[in-house]
Amino acid sequence: MIFKKFFKRKYPYAPIAFLGRKTVERALDADIRKFKKVEKELEQEQKEDAN
Repeated sequence: MIFKKFFKRKYPYAPIAFLGRKTVERALDADIRKFKKVEKELEQEQKEDAN
C-alpha cells in the first residue's frame, strides 16, 4: 500500500497536453500522434508485408 504513492502519476496528462499539441508540433517541426494509433499502423503494415 505504501508503494502506491511512488507509482502514482502526479499529473494525469502528458507535458505536451499542457503546452498544446499544435504549439509543440510547430516548435519542434514534428508530428505528434497517439501511441495506440502508431501501434495499429505498425500492425497493419506487418500484415500487409506478410501477404
